[in-house]
Parts: sequence; structure tokens; C-alpha cells
Amino acid sequence: MALARIARSGFGRSGGAIGGYSLQNNTFREEVPAFKYSLPSLENVSPHGNLSYLFNIRKANSLGNSSRGIRTTPHFQFQNAERIAEESESEYEETRYAGLEATKPGEKPRVVVIGTGWGACRFLKGLDTKIYDVVCISPRNHMVFTPLLASTCVGTLEFRSVAEPVSRIQTSLATEPNSYFYLASCTGIDTDKHEVYCETLSNGALPNEPHYFKVAYDKLVIAAGAEPVTFGIKGVKENAFFLREVNHAQEIRKKLLLNLMLSENPGISKEEKNRLLHCVVIGGGPTGVEFSGELSDFIMKDVREQYAHVKDDIKVTLIEANEILSSFDIGLRQYAINHLNKSGVRLMQGVVKEVHRKKIVLNDGTDVPYGLLVWSTGVGPSQFVKSLNLPKSPGGRIGIDEWLRVPSVEDVFAVGDCAGFLEQTGRPVLPALAQVAERQGKYLVDLFNKKIGKQNGGKALSAESISLGDPFVYKHLGSMASVGRFKALVDLRQSKDAKGISHAGFVSWLIWRSAYLTRVVSWRNRFYVAVNWATTLVFGRDNSRIG
Repeated sequence: MALARIARSGFGRSGGAIGGYSLQNNTFREEVPAFKYSLPSLENVSPHGNLSYLFNIRKANSLGNSSRGIRTTPHFQFQNAERIAEESESEYEETRYAGLEATKPGEKPRVVVIGTGWGACRFLKGLDTKIYDVVCISPRNHMVFTPLLASTCVGTLEFRSVAEPVSRIQTSLATEPNSYFYLASCTGIDTDKHEVYCETLSNGALPNEPHYFKVAYDKLVIAAGAEPVTFGIKGVKENAFFLREVNHAQEIRKKLLLNLMLSENPGISKEEKNRLLHCVVIGGGPTGVEFSGELSDFIMKDVREQYAHVKDDIKVTLIEANEILSSFDIGLRQYAINHLNKSGVRLMQGVVKEVHRKKIVLNDGTDVPYGLLVWSTGVGPSQFVKSLNLPKSPGGRIGIDEWLRVPSVEDVFAVGDCAGFLEQTGRPVLPALAQVAERQGKYLVDLFNKKIGKQNGGKALSAESISLGDPFVYKHLGSMASVGRFKALVDLRQSKDAKGISHAGFVSWLIWRSAYLTRVVSWRNRFYVAVNWATTLVFGRDNSRIG
């Protein structure tokens, strides 16, 4: 039977467990120990070319949500794969392949985009929907304006100010008959069949049966983002807050306000009060420094006015293994250190050994009690990216060539934090910055609209002979970071060793705010941001704890 032949070839290529997963006693080892699966018949198993994909998953607990909710593709080994594959072929075809089939002659080519980050949304915004139908798959229906996310943690901005619905960025997703947005996680990709396999999200606390479907593509753009790096340190995922998503900022805000109110309750010991009011930030990059600056502003103004009983007890500590803001000019770094010290932020140099529920332990044995712990040490490849059977660049990202293509397969592109240049290109892997992803998305728009689309290369396997023109070139436009109390750093050099403008102080803070206000995607959100800034300046921050 045809399916049996596919099974034999697919499992033969897989060679057993792929990507660090194997099946023992119907449970996964390694990175997904909490998931359990039963494999009674063909209803549960399907090989797809160079990937083995499992449908009808029975979960022992509800699905987690990481970075952008993208999950890994499970891989399995079966000694009796041929026998399983020969059972109930017709039932399998009817029940396991729901979704969008391949486009037909005369229909517009379909571009599938995985993710709703900076690269994906810049691409979606500019894609010519007169040429293409577009399908976006992501577990969140909005783009996050990450440079202003730290401000939402303390109430300087409201959460809706930094979230832009993807249907406003690309209106065809909501209005065109053959363009869709799917709230789901991508679990696998079959590059031979030009198909993406998806799993709908759990609805949180209420249990539900996940739904599985496929989407056929003519062109695929992977912009799945990255995950926070924990370096395998014990206790980080269980006890620390990350700052990548709006829900992360919401949880940080609730925890901060909760600790402030608990510390005022009668019967709290002095030691416990100091712990509750100790905010620790791990990582001295722009995100960690900006969050520390926002916290110091919140303490200096709002805590002193609204929590007078504990105003002298709340502290902020920023821990960095090397130097804070290492990508900035040395003069700017020193300015930031001096300013943070004056603002009451304690700077520590150290490496975290392990994290406990109420304290962290450094490599030198120092214990640091905390009430709020925010982890901001950079990002790395997600489990989904690691699971893909695609070439990898140094660091584990999806390998791409100079035109942002994945060179070993047809019709697949990758942009943003999940992608990096292959070694053979001779180019360095670009940093995980919003401006890198946005520039790549813009380049891909020109490639699809002016090159591939106009030369009728939009359909699957039809762009091989098309000239793509000049390759992608990235030029760094500079870096900016707020350090609190109406001060910021602006470094407009293209590299650390290049000449250019670098400035710190109040004028830089005005530049920082003006630049980010103009970069906010929509006029609606620009209005929200401007109003929030004005309201906070006049009336202070809102300290309501909701949820």
C-alpha cells in the first residue's frame, strides 16, 4: 500500500529517535517528561517524508506556553511501523488531514508565515495580497512592541499600548476569503510535501481536546522567534519571570504589587519584609537595565507616595556576570553605572549557580534573597527550531543563505531570532535584535513582491530559476536604552569600534522616546502611548492589582 511505502521510507530515514527523543513505556524522556502518549493504532501515527508526526495526542496535563508558544516536533521509533501503517488507511486519510490543501492552478499562491514577531509582522504588513494569499500561524494574535514592554511592568504604560493585533497589521487576514490567521502552534514541517502541521492551543485552566490540522504552502516564512536562555541553571524556569511577552509583564506587575501589599501586613518579620521587597534582575543587557530603571522610577516617586510604610525597605539589585550594556561605548556604560547607583539600583557582578523559591545562590556561595526575580540574559533557539530537520547556523538557529532562504529545501525562508547565516556564507550570525528582524522582513517583502511575484515564481517549486537580485545586507543603525529618571543612552555607531554619535542624558531620553513613539506600528497605539506617558507624568502610575 502507498501509505505503507511512505512509512517504510520515512522511518528508514529517521533511523530511530531523532532530536534527542525516544519512546520508552509510552512516555517521553529528555525535554518533554510531562507528556504521555498512547500508540494503539494508525490513528495515532503518521510519517511525513523526513519527519515522523504524531496526531491524536493524549496529554497528561495541559499544554505549556513558551516564548511564542512554538513547540517541538516529537520523533519516535517503532519496530512494527510497517504493520501499523497498513491498518485503516481510508480512515486515516479522512480524519488526520483536515486543513488547507495545496493551491490549484489559477489560484493565487499561498504564503504561510509562522510567528507574529518583528520579522513576521513587517513581512505581513508589506506583502502584496493581490499576488498572494497569506496564512499566519501563531499562538498569539498580536505583535509585541518589545522596546516599551518594561514600562508596562510598573504601570508607566498600559498593556494594550504595546500590543498590535495582527489583523490590523495585515487586514487581508480578516477580510480576504483565502487568507487566514490561525491561533495555533506549529508542531512540524514536511518540506517534501510542502505542508505545515499545527496544534490548537489549550484554553488555560479548563481542559480541552487539542485539534490538529495541516496547512499546505507554496512559500513558507519561518519567523518563530527564540526562547529565553537559562544556561541549564536549576530553578530558573520554576521561580524566575521572563520579560518577552505581554503576559510576562502582567505577571511581573501583579507580583510586584502583591509583595508591596503583603509587606505591610501585621506579623511580618523584618527579614521577611526585606525579602519580599527585594527585586532582583539577572542580566545587564538593555532589557535588564531598562527594567531596573523603570523600577527605580516607580520606587522613587510612586512607592514613596503610595506605600510610605515600606518606602525605605524596597530595593533593586542588578546582577551581571560581565559588564552591563556591553554593546555600548565605554563612556555610556560608565554613565549608566553611575546613574543607576544614584537611583538606588545596586549593581553586583556574579554568576548564578542555582535558583530557589526565595533566594538565588551565586557561584561564590553568596545567597541573595528575593521577592521578585526577573531573568533577562538573552535568547536562544526554541525547542521547535531545534526539532526541525533543517541545516543549523552556529548557535543552533535555522541556517539561511544571503537571500534568507533555507538552502537545502525548496520554498522555505527564515527571518528574525530563529534564523542565522550558515558558515559557508562567510557572514556572522546577526544579533537577536528587533531592528535585525524588521530589516529582514522588509527585505523579504521586496523579494516576494518585486522578484518572485512579478516573475510568476510564487507557486511551489517554481522559483528555482528566478534571479533574486542583491543579497540581504544588514547595517546597524545604533542602540538606545533608558536608564530611568528622564535619562537615556543613545549610541548611533555601526559597531563598537566605529566612529559616530554617542550621547547620554536628558536630550538622549527625548530622542529615545521620540524614536520609539514613531516606531510604534499604528496611530492608535501611538496615541495610547503618548496619553499614557502624559497621564503618568501628571497623575503618577496606577497601582491597582487586577487578577
